[in-house]
Amino acid sequence: MGLFADDKLQDERLAALENHVRLLTEAQQATQAELVETRIEVLGLRAGLDEKVSAADVDPTIVKLNKELGEAREELSKASAAASESWATVQTGVNDALETLNKSVREAYDKLKET
Repeated sequence: MGLFADDKLQDERLAALENHVRLLTEAQQATQAELVETRIEVLGLRAGLDEKVSAADVDPTIVKLNKELGEAREELSKASAAASESWATVQTGVNDALETLNKSVREAYDKLKET
């Protein structure tokens, strides 16, 4: 005798639940097998890439660009040093010219003051 005095109905319910659990278990096992297969494929691809691809193979343009960028940095450094030297020369010349002008203005002022 079943829990609710209906063995047939209880057996049908248990069979339905068992069938449902069986289907879920089979689906979970299939999904797990597919995940394992995918993981194996990913590991194989990673191993293949590690063997075959180097930084130079990815894009030779990047290697060339990196080299040219280094050369450009050197040229920029030289240009900056030259500009600093030129600026110092210009600044010295301007200071000398302003000093001469200031001296001339003082002399002119002194002459005007004397007359």
